[in-house]
Amino acid sequence: MRLPWKKASVDKDADLQAEDYSMKLKPHNSIEAAVEDPVDEDETPFEKSFEDAMKESFDISGRSRSSSYDPNDPDKEYVPPRKMSWWMLTMLMCGYMVGIGVLSIPSAFQTLGWVGGIFVLTGAYFITTATGYFLYYMGLRYPTVRSYASMSRRLWGKPGMYFTAFIAYSYFFALLTSDLLTSSLTWKNMLQKEHICTVAFAAIAYAMMLLAGQARSLFEITYIILVAITFIVIPIILVCVRSPVIGAGLAKTYASSSASFYEGLTASMDIIFAFTGHLIYFEFMAELKRVEDFPLALWLSQTFSYACYLTLSAVAYYYLGNTGKMKSPVTLVIKHGALHYVNDVFMVIHVTIAGTIGGNVLSRAVQWGFQPLIAGGLRKFRDGSIRNRLWWLLWTGLTYGGAFLVAELIPFFSSFIGIMTSLFSSFLTFMVPSAFYFWEFWHETRWYQKLLPFFCFLVGFLMLTLGSYGTFKSLIVAIENTGKPFSCHRKF
Repeated sequence: MRLPWKKASVDKDADLQAEDYSMKLKPHNSIEAAVEDPVDEDETPFEKSFEDAMKESFDISGRSRSSSYDPNDPDKEYVPPRKMSWWMLTMLMCGYMVGIGVLSIPSAFQTLGWVGGIFVLTGAYFITTATGYFLYYMGLRYPTVRSYASMSRRLWGKPGMYFTAFIAYSYFFALLTSDLLTSSLTWKNMLQKEHICTVAFAAIAYAMMLLAGQARSLFEITYIILVAITFIVIPIILVCVRSPVIGAGLAKTYASSSASFYEGLTASMDIIFAFTGHLIYFEFMAELKRVEDFPLALWLSQTFSYACYLTLSAVAYYYLGNTGKMKSPVTLVIKHGALHYVNDVFMVIHVTIAGTIGGNVLSRAVQWGFQPLIAGGLRKFRDGSIRNRLWWLLWTGLTYGGAFLVAELIPFFSSFIGIMTSLFSSFLTFMVPSAFYFWEFWHETRWYQKLLPFFCFLVGFLMLTLGSYGTFKSLIVAIENTGKPFSCHRKF
């Protein structure tokens, strides 16, 4: 394939500018060979799309354009505008990451021990930060890209787009279904004395998510995301405060672990799942005023999440470890009294708000896929008319409704999400960002600069293969011990 900058130019000034840019990023001998090498008259569609992408992403002098500059973006009138500041993005990322996943980490520490738990948690923190940087570099190069799927199309054409889109949006749907199921089961746990069917609580959770999901952009969700952060941090604090009393000084902790290979894998995947927010990073950058501010939000959100995870895990394991009272999620250790109800109410509100972040992205994908087929096209995003909002209500209703049906039709969905985590989260969090970086910057980096993305890709591959073994085994156990579809007796 002939790269766009190899095409001979008829403008002498443009040639000189292209040569200056090439000398900065490419070997010195590349530009001479490029100018002398003739170009075929018939370019392939992939070459043309690549050339268009490069023209969008860089100005004539080779200096990377501002991330908010996208005059050649044909879709900018139909997507949310860039209005988000770095501190808004930080809150949004914290609210999305510090979710219900944090509540399973103390049980993982009990399985892995101090050394194993801290090692996996710290390793996940640094590796996911590195892969977040890989996506940031790709966002700088292609500022009009808004999803994993569109980035895959830039690099690998339509086959890559379809493959990545299937995995990415399937995972978004699984997370949305998991949030809806968690919310409904929390309602049941809170009102278990009322003998109300779980399906009714699922309908309530669906209605709450649908209402919160009427925010049409991630920027609009930032106005309520602080509530979600507060309502997950408070249960963490309550568990830390109550753990010494519940443990009653009977806890036993160990530096190492005697867990089986299967148990260790499952526990490790629980920790890694808590850091899997990368799937939505391109959508975040697409609404950010300056993509150059993304690393600041990335470091702040990653560090905040790591601090919350480590604090809760250390306190809960120290006071509840091996007492028989450790639960997953850990908030279940508070079984009675006012704190029990406070925890459950806060959990419902947090899951409802945080779930709308992924729900917003998934609903927009559904809208872009089906509205042109029905209405003949899309309406501009700035159109705030009742008709446009009714269209959004339709697509969010169908998206959340599909999640409701799947959550009720699959009794063992809580274990099924474990398979989705091992198969998709490791692939989307470790492997895909590393593959993006390898493909785009292979010729612009030295050999030692390729070691980190290679290591991240290898970790993702190991999690994908080994983690699948553990979760498939747990799925078999879950199928044998769960009820029927639309059962009123679902449990955590």
